[in-house]
Amino acid sequence: MPMITLYTPAPSPGVAALQEVSDAVTGLLNLPSGHCWILWQQLEPGSFHRPEWEKDTDAPAPVGFVVCKQSYTRDQVGALLKLLQARLGDLLGVAREEIYLTVQRATAGELLVRGEVWQGDEIVGEETGRKIKAVTDVVPVGFVHNDRLDLTDDNWGPVTSVIHLDSNQFTSDALLRLDSFSHVEVVYHLHRVPVSKIQRGARHPRSNVDWPLVGIFAQRGKNRPNRIGVSRCRLLRVDGLDIHVEGLDAVDGTPVLDIKPYMTQFAPRGKVVQPTWVDELMRNYY
Repeated sequence: MPMITLYTPAPSPGVAALQEVSDAVTGLLNLPSGHCWILWQQLEPGSFHRPEWEKDTDAPAPVGFVVCKQSYTRDQVGALLKLLQARLGDLLGVAREEIYLTVQRATAGELLVRGEVWQGDEIVGEETGRKIKAVTDVVPVGFVHNDRLDLTDDNWGPVTSVIHLDSNQFTSDALLRLDSFSHVEVVYHLHRVPVSKIQRGARHPRSNVDWPLVGIFAQRGKNRPNRIGVSRCRLLRVDGLDIHVEGLDAVDGTPVLDIKPYMTQFAPRGKVVQPTWVDELMRNYY
């Protein structure tokens, strides 16, 4: 989530104007609405030295600092800077080349994202002499858009969603002939699960004591160690960079990590066996 701080002697153009810039940034980066902060810092006379500002006190061009994670690509950062120059130039009526912007990429342990310190490449443990590093090169390929905002577990069957691919990474060629399949498998990040809720041992599914104590890797609960979800859903149609699906059990704004066509050859071989509590749990899921 980028955080943009702008410094200038000029007064703020107002919350609505800054909201429009924020929306443009999240739209460019395919982030959920609200995942960009803009802070306007009006400087007092005598607190700065920039000759251009003293000559033009009505609408001086701002100086800006953008803080973002290292996972943003060079192209994404370049597009972000150009967008900010264009939007701020038009908003303030100043030449775009007079707007100076710089980017700081936050390193591991220095960025707090929604209550969790981003770990980056930090070594998280060792196993049989091999160092275990956090995986940091996973970038969402797109985001889920639908009307499902709450985190309730059931009734996903009729939910229709659009997965919008990131136009900075892909063209419509990435989806060529996907529409010849009836179903897709979607891998996504369960981003709204707090780190404090992650389970690493055993628990009763849905905290229902009528069901047995089950290890986290013997169930499909969302409070998983890496918060990764996998869903098989019906493909309705493909439109440009938009994939329309039905039955995807992911809420609005969910980051999508991968999309694969479902092929019958990847179905389980032989008889499928599962305990009775699963049938009870899944009765109203779809």
